[in-house]
Amino acid sequence: MKLSIKAIVAAVALGVAGTAWAQVSPEELEQLGTTLTPWGAEIAGNADGSIPAYTGGLSGAPAGYDSASRRLLDPFKDEKPLFSIDAKNMAQYADKLTDGAQELMKRWPDFRIDVYPTHRTIFQTEERADAALKNAANPECKTSEDGVGVRGCWGGTPFPIPKTGYQAMWNAMLRGDAYVERRFQNHLIDASGTRTLVNDSVGYVEYPYLDQAQKPYEGRGIYYWRYRNDTLAPTRDAGQRNLLLYPLEFDRLDSRVWSYTTGQRRTRLAPEFSYDTPSASLAGALFYDELSLFSGRMDRFDFELVGKKEIYIPYNTYRIDYTPVSEVTGPKFINPDVLRWELHRVWEVKATRKAGKRHVAAERTFYLDEDSWAILSAEGKDDTGKLFRVAFAHIQPNFQGSAIVGSGAGFYDLTKGQYLLTGYVDPKSGYVKIDGKNDDRLYRSESMAGSGVR
Repeated sequence: MKLSIKAIVAAVALGVAGTAWAQVSPEELEQLGTTLTPWGAEIAGNADGSIPAYTGGLSGAPAGYDSASRRLLDPFKDEKPLFSIDAKNMAQYADKLTDGAQELMKRWPDFRIDVYPTHRTIFQTEERADAALKNAANPECKTSEDGVGVRGCWGGTPFPIPKTGYQAMWNAMLRGDAYVERRFQNHLIDASGTRTLVNDSVGYVEYPYLDQAQKPYEGRGIYYWRYRNDTLAPTRDAGQRNLLLYPLEFDRLDSRVWSYTTGQRRTRLAPEFSYDTPSASLAGALFYDELSLFSGRMDRFDFELVGKKEIYIPYNTYRIDYTPVSEVTGPKFINPDVLRWELHRVWEVKATRKAGKRHVAAERTFYLDEDSWAILSAEGKDDTGKLFRVAFAHIQPNFQGSAIVGSGAGFYDLTKGQYLLTGYVDPKSGYVKIDGKNDDRLYRSESMAGSGVR
């Protein structure tokens, strides 16, 4: 891999040298593959060693892994916490805690985070790393003038050295595994502490953008994300289908969203399934643009790249999917015993609602993992500046040979006093299938009705 990186850097640096409007300078480009990974993370650890150097990630299966199980195995199941943080000692660690984490500690004295040794487990294939290098050096790989669309990029991180908040957010939206089939559950815990199964589903995810065999920006290649959700339970909702197609050139193309309901037995276009429209399939507890903590068009906010910082964040959270949901969900928050928090470097992006635009959030903050570009935490403030939404992703790096990760999340609605557990892979029924390729017919609207009738 090192030889490939050096060859690419040498070749593209020649092309960048005379190009005034390239995203990165020749000097910056030389950092990729030397002091930075090809996708832009700092290779070195931090000053006190609490964040180790990046050494390639988790590129092989842990001992005892059974490929037939279709479940990710926890390689750190025997590790113990280094220390814990709660309301009593949070001031000592305030510089490494998000506002959201501190708010949860203030509200609930028994809320805590258990901090474990940091492991930089994200693995990138050589193909994906090479694509990131080519994107960085390609002057045609850029966002639209307003940042809302992206073009000229393909196959890997588009902006390893981001210059704007829009570029960083595109890095987040264009990361993932090329093809994933996942059976998971979503549970709502209301203000009284009652847990309700909102949705038991099979989700089919693909990122055509990450498929090197796909011709860029043609056919299905006009979309960066195609997602289909088939509901299995509860009984009243079984058979419902949703299909979302999100384009790369969001500045000139719109998303395509279809919904099939068993009661009507028809498939309809659902353009309203966007922005801050509450998702009916998630009991209205999640906005459509909160999928993966953020997804969709970025035209209602100004996205500012604040900078990089070190924070404690849920990471390598394999344990949660090996624990019965009755032990995962507490009456006010997710059981601290099933979550693993680590110190990682993140990019902070602040989104401020544009004048004249409508959205329930006036301001949003996103924290993006430097190693995976996944959004690890998101926060929302209302028009009074009050924090009303806090979310943490449960990141589970994949060691099965493809690039990044599948994960669930915890979304806290501070106004209603409830929270939503998403993407939970139940120990008995859930699974994650990352190898192979999803059938293209899954992503055609005409296929939804026939498979959705119960």
